[in-house]
Amino acid sequence: MPPRSITNHRMNIYLKEIMQLAGFAERVETGRTKGGTKDMTYCQKWELISTHTARWSFATNAYLAGLPTIAIMQCTGHSSEVMFMKYIKVSSEQNALLLLNHPHFGGTGATNPLNTVVRPLHKAA
Repeated sequence: MPPRSITNHRMNIYLKEIMQLAGFAERVETGRTKGGTKDMTYCQKWELISTHTARWSFATNAYLAGLPTIAIMQCTGHSSEVMFMKYIKVSSEQNALLLLNHPHFGGTGATNPLNTVVRPLHKAA
């Protein structure tokens, strides 16, 4: 018999407790725009952790590891690639490193998913 499942609310309480015990006490500034004014608040990092943080982190880390977008979307439940790309958090620097390491641009970090050899169209002179 499988264990009983717990609600997201209860899971978030447990996650916050674990993160607090692990020492994620760094003070973090958060802000929301309300009525055209930005309202800034401060809290400890552990207070911001939730199951959604794990989903977001998984999606971003899987994307940065080179997993196909469509495969990640099947795990996260996104039905639109446009929404998925808005969802993940990839900095300009991370994107540049992805391109730099991709075989298409001469890098060796990623592999071709079809296991085919990528050859240039023209030989160098």
